[in-house]
Amino acid sequence: MVVAKAEYNYYPDYTEKQEPKKTVIKKKKIRTINKSMYIAIAIIVLVSNLLILYRYARITEANMEISRLETRIIELKQTRQDLEGKLEGVKSSTMISDEAKNNLGMMYPKEDQIVYVAVDNNPDIGIASISFSEKLKNIVSNFSSLF
Repeated sequence: MVVAKAEYNYYPDYTEKQEPKKTVIKKKKIRTINKSMYIAIAIIVLVSNLLILYRYARITEANMEISRLETRIIELKQTRQDLEGKLEGVKSSTMISDEAKNNLGMMYPKEDQIVYVAVDNNPDIGIASISFSEKLKNIVSNFSSLF
């Protein structure tokens, strides 16, 4: 058998194929429009988030003011109850009599210090009728006595 000698070409000839250069036209306008649109959207989101945070801050501030006022209301109600209790104590007759006896030196009158006055129910005694001319004369005489 004849063995044919085969030539093996382990390293083929490397030939670079040069492909024709493709010219790619980049659309810069679309890209800049997209960039500016993204920036505008980011600014809008940022501003809206800042407004939301501002409103939350205002709500929290209002809640704190409400809480402070409610605490003040509770304090004022307590003060009012205390003052009403003191007023009731001052208005009581036993408190008044104790104050008069102890601090002012007042005492109840004794039996010999009491004077009883009898009053008649006759309505004619207390009323004096003076005419208009007499009143006028009294006024003129009082006025002339000044000078």
